[in-house]
Amino acid sequence: MLQIGLMVTEYVLVAVGLSMLGRGIYLYGHRTRDWSGIAKMFYQRVGMLAGEYRWYQLGVSVFVLGVVVRIVNLMLWPS
Repeated sequence: MLQIGLMVTEYVLVAVGLSMLGRGIYLYGHRTRDWSGIAKMFYQRVGMLAGEYRWYQLGVSVFVLGVVVRIVNLMLWPS
């Protein structure tokens, strides 16, 4: 039962993290109309507003938490 709970939690955290990350990226692209700046976002600083940056960082954090849950799940129940 715990394995199923961890598996569901993992998928939910990854999906929510990716959607939050996407929202931050979308807000930046919509505001600046610089959709090519989205590619620069991953290797160079871009001028994001506080709200955009908050969505972006929360998305990365929740996504990483989902990956950590995945690792724990695989350590406890290797397939």
